[in-house]
Amino acid sequence: MEMLLSVDFHFSSAHRLPYYDGPCKRLHGHNYQLRVTLAGKPSPKDGMIRDFDEVKRRVWESVLVQCDHVNLNDFMDNPTAENLVVWMWERLQPQVEGLKELQLWETPEYCVTYRQD
Repeated sequence: MEMLLSVDFHFSSAHRLPYYDGPCKRLHGHNYQLRVTLAGKPSPKDGMIRDFDEVKRRVWESVLVQCDHVNLNDFMDNPTAENLVVWMWERLQPQVEGLKELQLWETPEYCVTYRQD
């Protein structure tokens, strides 16, 4: 029986979208929410898919330490939510076993989803 496990994260970043013709072309900030979802089977030993704290540590160390309270343009040319979630996936996939899906909310109303094919 495969199950899904999700951990939510919050971080704040600034960015500007240099190729967008609108107000987001100017520097502004967001309070992001990232949901990391893993797929797996509960261990017969401890009954868990993964330790929540271990997932939290790996996500912070692998991506969020680089994103929290920074200007995303310092390391990404066009930091749209779509580009940012792909950047996160590429760093998390080798670090988080069973990574299934990332959801990134730029605001409470706007979210992009990236998942394993």
